[in-house]
Amino acid sequence: MLHKKEIEQVRRNAIVHKEVFKMARKYLIAWENAKTIDTLAWEICAKHNVFSAFRGFHWYPSYCCIQVNDVVVHGVPTEDIVFADGDLVTFDFWVKDKNLKLCTDAAFSVVIWGDDKNPIAAKMIEANKKALYAGIKMARAWNTVWDVWSVISAEIEDAGFKIIRELTGHGLGKTLHEKPYMYNYGTPGSGPKLKKWMLLAIEPIIGQTSGQICDDGGWEIYIKDGSLGCQYEHTVLITDGDAEIIV
Repeated sequence: MLHKKEIEQVRRNAIVHKEVFKMARKYLIAWENAKTIDTLAWEICAKHNVFSAFRGFHWYPSYCCIQVNDVVVHGVPTEDIVFADGDLVTFDFWVKDKNLKLCTDAAFSVVIWGDDKNPIAAKMIEANKKALYAGIKMARAWNTVWDVWSVISAEIEDAGFKIIRELTGHGLGKTLHEKPYMYNYGTPGSGPKLKKWMLLAIEPIIGQTSGQICDDGGWEIYIKDGSLGCQYEHTVLITDGDAEIIV
């Protein structure tokens, strides 16, 4: 649970986070490459004297993660990744301040050059966002982790997509992943209870036609059947009422 000064700090982190997101949305266009966005994210962090929490974590080489189409998480942004019309792209980023060393974590997905270029991808993104906000609505003190995720999984399955069970949301603090782990499924009323002033990363991670994943030995994790993957994520603070979306 966070104290008052820590809550103020993560809100300041969110200001930087939102600036990075604004930049990323500007550069997520056809013919741009992922490395450009990674470099610009680092420049924004340097300007505000904060860390990108991804860089160096278990030797991760970049400042952000950028996933394209069947890559669902941990996409390393390189010059070789050039966006094309209709690509489903997820941008995932963490900010860690140098004062209290607290993390914020958020991600969004877009269709390059607009939803009409890939209607299935657009439908996935919309379903993911709807599920995320349904889960956030349930993220209240004394509800359980699986009160949140049972709502999320129901929304995703009703939309015809697949929850990826091996990938989870999580608590946030001074490390990238803290308890409670936020599994994307579960029975309402079970699991750890949420407590006031917990900081959580809630992140539905879904596949188009498969919930199974695989990797090729690198950082990237793929949807096993080659269909699309999608992620949407917010950092939220549990309060004595509705959860506060930090970023």
